[in-house]
Amino acid sequence: MSFVGILVANRKQRKNVLKQYLQSNTMNLKLFCFTPSSINWKRKRIIGLHQSNGRWVIGDFPFPKVVYNRCYNTDQLLIERLGKVIGINKCFNHINQFNKQEIYTNLNKWLSDYLPATVPFDKENAVHLLKVHQELYFKPCYGHQGKGVIRAEMQATGEIHLGHHYFSPEIIFQDTQQFQESIESILGSTPYIMQEGIPIQQVDNRVFDIRALVQKNENGLWSVTNLVSRIATKDSFNTSIFDEVCISQEILDRLYPSDKAARIIRSIYDISLRSAEIMDENTAYHLGEFSVDFALDNNDHAWIIELNGKPQKSLYAGIRNQSAVYTRPMQYAKYLCKR
Repeated sequence: MSFVGILVANRKQRKNVLKQYLQSNTMNLKLFCFTPSSINWKRKRIIGLHQSNGRWVIGDFPFPKVVYNRCYNTDQLLIERLGKVIGINKCFNHINQFNKQEIYTNLNKWLSDYLPATVPFDKENAVHLLKVHQELYFKPCYGHQGKGVIRAEMQATGEIHLGHHYFSPEIIFQDTQQFQESIESILGSTPYIMQEGIPIQQVDNRVFDIRALVQKNENGLWSVTNLVSRIATKDSFNTSIFDEVCISQEILDRLYPSDKAARIIRSIYDISLRSAEIMDENTAYHLGEFSVDFALDNNDHAWIIELNGKPQKSLYAGIRNQSAVYTRPMQYAKYLCKR
């Protein structure tokens, strides 16, 4: 039996995370959940939580054959030390906090037709881009879940409206000069990107996204596990603030004839798998899963909004028949154990 360790940020997370993967562990793997602080480097042992005869038990384990990282923004020195013990390619999703500009640059070589223009923040260029696109999103380079995202919209009057999370403005600038003088202090010292705004298709007057979960299987090959959609709270542009999660097919069937919905889904599958191939070309990453967030514009064209290196598994809790979400990482772990 092969030991597989699931790395989480703190002890409180161990039980809930492990429970999800134990239910889908049909690979004859011995799973345990551990935190960075539970590693004893001198003894080469790890204190971890596991299940034995239906009971939750704290155990003393050898280093596992494979580590599945579910700890966001992991210390890379820790990953390097783990790699020296278990092998550098035996820990997957070790980088799961993505640099949005770096991801854009990687994908843009092959998928430029599906990517909104994205550049590092620069206050002079911000004014130019606003005049060109009328709508801009300022996003932290390393942000997630919509935190710190600011939307700017240039009105026909020349006013610039700024808002967090919602379309209604929190700040109104009378002209580009006022905007330029203030935007730097609003964003602060955090590195930001600027992304072209897309006129997003809506359902029931609410924004929605399409999230493709891309995972490696028992043969180490990429596949799209599912497409789910988050329907944003009314008047919010941030789909991380949502009222409902459902299978994307349900929304697309409401908006389009079945043949058109099928074409959109096929396109999203193709783009997602191409994204995975491109991510694999960069040897700095070793991913077993990630998600791609798409938005459809008013011409039904799919745009990649961002990639997520630590897919939010809680999204699937209310959706039936989604055990593959948890099974696939275990299949990939089994594949790595054999290598």
